Amino acid sequence: MKQTSPNLPIHALIVSAGRGSRFGADVPKQYLTVAGRTVLEHGVACLNIPAVTDLTLVVAKDDTLVPSLDFEFDRPIYLTKGGVERFLSVKSGVDDIARRAVGDVWVLIHDGARPCLPADDLTHLIGAVRELEQLEQTDDKSYPVGAILATPVVDTLKLAHDTNSSDSSDSLTDCQYIKGQIHRTIDRHQLWQAQTPQVFRLHALQAMLDKVIADGLMITDEASGFEQFGRSVALVQGSRRNMKLTYPDDLAMIELMLRHGMG
Repeated sequence: MKQTSPNLPIHALIVSAGRGSRFGADVPKQYLTVAGRTVLEHGVACLNIPAVTDLTLVVAKDDTLVPSLDFEFDRPIYLTKGGVERFLSVKSGVDDIARRAVGDVWVLIHDGARPCLPADDLTHLIGAVRELEQLEQTDDKSYPVGAILATPVVDTLKLAHDTNSSDSSDSLTDCQYIKGQIHRTIDRHQLWQAQTPQVFRLHALQAMLDKVIADGLMITDEASGFEQFGRSVALVQGSRRNMKLTYPDDLAMIELMLRHGMG
């Protein structure tokens, strides 16, 4: 039977090195002000709980804004520089945590553009971490390597023809509003929409990121990296309130939730 220490420390990491090119603002979207504070300040405050040991903020190499922010966080905050891709920024933050951490701790990764993480969602995710620790002490080797927040897909999903494929009409290429044609409907049963935080053990996370880089792969989140190498990841049902600021019209909904204490 494997022996591990229960209730290992949880080190938080917020990825905030993105440029927000899809958003189109003058500053990166995590530095936009909403409900009296920047998006990033709201996101940091969401992780200000006793179970989180410290916080590593991964920012762009030329970032000049983060030193002026006033974070609501009661434990140490460390800054490190990010990379050109999200997973490279995560790698930078994970390596920074590894230099300070003692043992195979947990790393909880959150997006700097998710300012409305509900406290209950975080509590449930940390509860899953403690369940994983218990599973690690059994002889069952099939336990998940980590856990993520996610929500079941509720909308009807349509798979479109590639506009460059032989199935697409040439006449559609000049259309302003028509963006494609439906190929078929996707069965949404068992489909989940991934969110953050996502939490994994430090050593497994380092090994996965090293292999992704060595193999020249691209991943959109940490769970997808583990999936590519055959490792299972647990799902913890989160809330749709934990939305990511992606487009300008997301701001109004986020402002409403934050001003009414719905985060």
